[in-house]
Amino acid sequence: MAGVKRDAGEEIGGYTVLDTLGRGGSGAVYRVRDGAGNDAALKLVDARHDDVAARRLEREVHALQSLRHPAVPRILDAELEGDETFVVFEYIPGVSLWQHVQDHGPIVGTALADFADRTASALEAVHAAGVVHRDVTPSNIMISPEGPVLIDFGLSHQEHDERLTRDGLVSGTAGYVAPEVIDGAEPGPIADRWSWAASVAYALTGAAPFGSGTGAISRTLAAELSIPDAPGADALRAALGRDIGARPSPREVVAALRGATTVLPRSSEQLAPTAVAPGLAATAVMPADGAWNRASADPTASLTETPGSPVSSDELRQGGGSDYWGAHDASDEDDDAAPDTGEVPLDSAPRHPLMTVAWMLAIAASAALAPFVAAAALVLVAVVVRAVQRRAFSLHVARQRRGERRGDAALYTLGLPWHLLRSLGETLPAAAIAIAAGGGVTALCWWIVGEEWVAPASAQTEVWGHAAALALGAVVMTGVLWWGPWMEMTREGGRRVASALAPTRGVAVAWTLVGLAAVGVVALAVYLDAPPWWWPAPELLV
Repeated sequence: MAGVKRDAGEEIGGYTVLDTLGRGGSGAVYRVRDGAGNDAALKLVDARHDDVAARRLEREVHALQSLRHPAVPRILDAELEGDETFVVFEYIPGVSLWQHVQDHGPIVGTALADFADRTASALEAVHAAGVVHRDVTPSNIMISPEGPVLIDFGLSHQEHDERLTRDGLVSGTAGYVAPEVIDGAEPGPIADRWSWAASVAYALTGAAPFGSGTGAISRTLAAELSIPDAPGADALRAALGRDIGARPSPREVVAALRGATTVLPRSSEQLAPTAVAPGLAATAVMPADGAWNRASADPTASLTETPGSPVSSDELRQGGGSDYWGAHDASDEDDDAAPDTGEVPLDSAPRHPLMTVAWMLAIAASAALAPFVAAAALVLVAVVVRAVQRRAFSLHVARQRRGERRGDAALYTLGLPWHLLRSLGETLPAAAIAIAAGGGVTALCWWIVGEEWVAPASAQTEVWGHAAALALGAVVMTGVLWWGPWMEMTREGGRRVASALAPTRGVAVAWTLVGLAAVGVVALAVYLDAPPWWWPAPELLV
């Protein structure tokens, strides 16, 4: 990971890193900006330490270079040799189908038919280029302003390519891998069309048609799916059946979604049998350990993933609605971003940067009047927002494992004291660094004021100089608590709390103005010569 980890402001092959969109075991995806000021998505892999990842990237580039379709992202640049091996894609604004449905509910009516039509057309273009995607899921379909876009060809291969997975194992997403592939058949266009139908079924119902986890595998093999009656539901059920010859084509499914009532014919292509690769055994049933537990309602978990096995494209996603092609749905998380439970990480909360900065400044400015209270408040806020994130993550994991139940939110709120205690222990190291840094800056500035380096000595200079020293130290402390080591979860918790307090842009603006007004109140108090309140250590600096 050290070979692919980049921070904002660094450069990769002439591109400036703006943000981290996803990170996995051997690669990372960044939102970058080129010299002309255009944003793009850059996937960087650690080619020096992972030959399989490098070969997957090369395969991805070759696959997409041959495609020209509005619903398939364009490759803008690529570097397949040297230490920095990467590919640059056009930046697709929006969120994944999974996140879109979570936010807005199922897609119905004409909108669903249009969605299915455009994605089916993209898949046809992929197959016409001799490429098999192999991981068509709701997390690999972006909902952009121009319509859905099929993304993430990390698992894709051209028909003449050798496999980059182990014999007897399948890379993919539980509940979205065709039954014949689970049985050991080589993934091909027919399997892609099955996965497409499963994704359309998710868009229609808002739920994975075969459920999640280990059970999704057995239900896929038994063709046990749940799709409520709706226009096109019968066609989708047929498209998700085990009998390849009985499956309608995507175009027939689209026609059914638009209200066609004729009996769906079988295409000659679908009647062709899918052969199992010679010498390839059926996929073995794997134990229900962490590898299986990652498969969940959020369709981003790898179907099979064993220690030492090739890295799948899922590893480059941060999880859930986290897509490195569109708007920042996943934060720049490092290993502290979520507890290491093996579950799919929780979606990142929306950001309110101006509101967050305004309130950071308000708390930091209050140090000019009550330095110790302000420092304690900063640490307390860091602990609380981290606990909020832990509580949200625990609830998310529980719902992945057993589905949503009434009373879940209240139940996990009762566990907040435990999350607070755990967050306190996790925050203390960063808090110690923050207090040391803030205290050091305050002491230095206080000394500079006393030595008259800034302005000649006077009562007014001393008041404003000491107030500025205290506030500046608090600003440094705030920065360390927000961007310091092990504080990624704290940042995400802060964004989650800010999102809850400001569900709309208007409310966020109001909170921002309140924060700036608080800074103004502190400045007015300093102007009126209000002395600092040194509680609980009044003897210090008096």
